[in-house]
Amino acid sequence: MLQARLMRLDAVGERITTIANLDSGEFDFSQPVAIGGPGNGQSEAYTTAGLISDVEQLESQLEDRTQQLEIIEGLMADRKIQSDVFIAGRPLERGWIASRFGQRPDPFTGRLAFHAGVDFTTGQSGAEINTVAAGVVTWSGPRSGYGLMVEVNHSNGFTTRYSHAEKLFVEVGDIVKKGQNIALVGSTGRSTGPHVHFEVYKNGRVVDPAAYIHRTAR
Repeated sequence: MLQARLMRLDAVGERITTIANLDSGEFDFSQPVAIGGPGNGQSEAYTTAGLISDVEQLESQLEDRTQQLEIIEGLMADRKIQSDVFIAGRPLERGWIASRFGQRPDPFTGRLAFHAGVDFTTGQSGAEINTVAAGVVTWSGPRSGYGLMVEVNHSNGFTTRYSHAEKLFVEVGDIVKKGQNIALVGSTGRSTGPHVHFEVYKNGRVVDPAAYIHRTAR
């Protein structure tokens, strides 16, 4: 019974190590714990009654620790899910903002027009476009004005769009992780050069992505 509970405790510990991205060398539940110390030359044999009492006490402690670890595991799993769908960061690991959200001179007509997103560029095609949060792909393909575009629904009313791509790596219905490479920077659609046009929608309305670009995960 104790062996079974120890194995259960080790399994929970390994799951927590994975969820929390802890050092697997420091928290290796597959190996016995290293112990030792100098002997003092004195020893005492266990009595039957004393052994049974100690085993029962150890069994109770193991059960308590298992329950505590399972509660911690649940809390950490919930926190990881919340972190994954939390919109934060930028779609390009490197590069700079070429055009911000709001009114600007239209690059084709020169007239004042509303820009519904933020343009990121590295100056050349082929850079990886990554998701800023986990979600489900709701559009992947050509779209008028956007060129090749990916749209991701992140739940809680949030949607992001990544457009003007050169190549797409996901399809509608795919579940994507935070930071996953979903496309490559290109200049398809209404574009003057290689960049990614990044949009954020909240409850169906476009919002300034700047607040989410500079956001940090909780």
